Amino acid sequence: MTVAVVRFDPEGGGRIASLEVDGVELLAPRQGGDWLRWGCYPMVPWAGRVRDGQFGFDGEQCQLELDLPPHAIHGVGYRTAWKEVEPGVVHLDLDGLWPFGGWVEQRVEVSDQSLAVAMSVHATQMMPVMAGWHPCFQRRLSRGDEAELEFSASYMWQRDAVGIPTGERVPVPPGPWDDCFGDVAVPPVVRWPGFGSIRLESNMTSWVVFDEEPDLVCVEPQSDAPDAFNRDPKILEPGETLDVWMRISWELE
Repeated sequence: MTVAVVRFDPEGGGRIASLEVDGVELLAPRQGGDWLRWGCYPMVPWAGRVRDGQFGFDGEQCQLELDLPPHAIHGVGYRTAWKEVEPGVVHLDLDGLWPFGGWVEQRVEVSDQSLAVAMSVHATQMMPVMAGWHPCFQRRLSRGDEAELEFSASYMWQRDAVGIPTGERVPVPPGPWDDCFGDVAVPPVVRWPGFGSIRLESNMTSWVVFDEEPDLVCVEPQSDAPDAFNRDPKILEPGETLDVWMRISWELE
């Protein structure tokens, strides 16, 4: 029987800080003060970059904190302490963290075969919304060979010189990538020959792959492509929710 051990870190941005499968750590560890390249963290109430941290909504111009200057990135959840309300369930009040308030609940469940996470974003006033997760897998584990990514999509969102989608959909070029893709019909797989593989599934339709760095492979399900707030964002009315989920399952060799 495969043993999986998960360490959930509510105070560290509501993230999964560690995922060990058969005694092998799959996620990148924290290094210094970098919040963006370790563990598996929630991206909420937006995912990816928002150009210059600005967007118009309901006749007003909104300014977000520039946590990756000159842009805002990955929401506020990943760098904010969440409140644990019961084992595996955490809550984040968005009041004061961005212009529209609301709140988020995240649930984590682990078995011998998989890790499942679910997130509900609740609106208390009309607001735009995005969500997703950012798992940072180590390219090299303590067992097996270097990671290999099995990933295919029908199109890629063209990005401009500062890495933000322009809205144009283009054919998928060879990797490596720091890009968003759509129409991903087959669940992405990360394989470490000699150790095993993981498969990622989600009800979200956009996937960002970040594998340009030598130590990481990040495969990120998102409810839309980055900078959606400046295109055609999903809007929640008061009392409505956005419900998303992701499952990471594994198979050892």
